[in-house]
Amino acid sequence: MNQWTDIHSHILPSVDDGSVNLLQTRNMLKIAHQEGIIHIIATPHYGVGCLNPDIQELQNKLELVREEAKKIDSDFQIDLGNELYYSEDIIEHLKKKKALTMAGTRYVLVEFPVFESYRNIRAGLHRLLISGYLPILAHTERYEALYQNPHRIEELIRLGVYIQMNITSILGGFTNKRSKYCKKLMGYGYIHFVATDSHSDHNREPRMIKGVKYLRKKYGVELVDLLLVKNTSQLLSNKYIYDEEEGGVYAKQ
Repeated sequence: MNQWTDIHSHILPSVDDGSVNLLQTRNMLKIAHQEGIIHIIATPHYGVGCLNPDIQELQNKLELVREEAKKIDSDFQIDLGNELYYSEDIIEHLKKKKALTMAGTRYVLVEFPVFESYRNIRAGLHRLLISGYLPILAHTERYEALYQNPHRIEELIRLGVYIQMNITSILGGFTNKRSKYCKKLMGYGYIHFVATDSHSDHNREPRMIKGVKYLRKKYGVELVDLLLVKNTSQLLSNKYIYDEEEGGVYAKQ
């Protein structure tokens, strides 16, 4: 049985544009488990100045989802984080614990506007790093500034940033026109995490198997293990991700 961790999921009911109710969450959990996912970090959206659910509401809903997950499999784990919409004030919100890190670690999942400049993306990620956080750039395939110059991603990695890609994107899916670009990024070794970024049980559902089969065939089982087991384990343990061969773009100086 597969034992994968999905670090990007909008599975909490009625908190953002993801699951609309507990029934849909239950269906998403069933799909995820069938797809080999045994651990999910729920990452509801958080934006400074937006109408965000408070932490207590998120904790209450997390407990409901954990109960549903345990009904499916006693080993099925759910943790809590946020997908942070970057602004300069987000660091203050993290420090005050209004916004959440990933499963209580120093890792943070962060997104930017699709057409944000590379200068602003880099500056924002650097601010998070110097504040003591380990930023994961969410669905990196969407940013126009990186699409125009993929090697900028290597610069971000060397800065200390981690890179997440939605697994359906390498097949086409939500960013169909960019699947070749996604395959190029994977081939370069620029991706640290693949995740579902699931939002429902019928449209952007938590599918993993089809993408994993492609990755295994194209890049080998070792890469799948790195992206979905080893790196996620390092995240959950609040440890840096190192390149096993050292000196590669994953290496942390």
